[in-house]
Amino acid sequence: MAGNLDNREAFLDAITKTDEISVLDEFIPSANDIRELRSNGDFFSNLEQQMQIAVVAFKAGVAVTADLVEGGFDTHNDHDAQHEVLFSNLAASIDYLWTYAEEQGIADRLVLIIGSDFGRTPRYNANDGKDHWPIGSTLVMEQNVSYTNQVIGETDEGHNALAINPDSLERDDDNGVIIKPAHVHKVLRNYLGLADNPITQDFVFNNTEDFDFFG
Repeated sequence: MAGNLDNREAFLDAITKTDEISVLDEFIPSANDIRELRSNGDFFSNLEQQMQIAVVAFKAGVAVTADLVEGGFDTHNDHDAQHEVLFSNLAASIDYLWTYAEEQGIADRLVLIIGSDFGRTPRYNANDGKDHWPIGSTLVMEQNVSYTNQVIGETDEGHNALAINPDSLERDDDNGVIIKPAHVHKVLRNYLGLADNPITQDFVFNNTEDFDFFG
């Protein structure tokens, strides 16, 4: 990809001279302002650095979406000790993201979606860990909108999903359906204005009920 460029510095210099990237120059934080890695014993996270890069790109107008990743949650052993550190870091990082976005003047344009591909079992295994479980959750955050401060969906005492009525969004054992990731992503496509995008037409949601999570 680097062509005739024989070192990293030359490659980066060439990239920053392109019209699309050079606009970032005035928005990139100084070396002293770049977020440091968060660490706690054997735990290291660059999540806040990812967030800072995303906010800078949004403000500069060179990006409209970002996929931020934090691993380590697949805890098949010593679950509690690992998740305590992970969730403490996640909460602090989310707070940082909104604070930094506010400082950069883009918080009112930010939609934050937090999710995972699966959850953890409601019980421990022989190694004090938790294994894969099909019931998870998705968190959506946004400023100054009416849908916030609510929880949609229920589970029983065994962490099994209960049926929810798509219209009332209340538990409905007779006429409700189990909320699945497809329902969530279908609603998000509509909410974010992506339902009619040509790219999404190759990835349709068949037999997926419509929920109005955003009221």
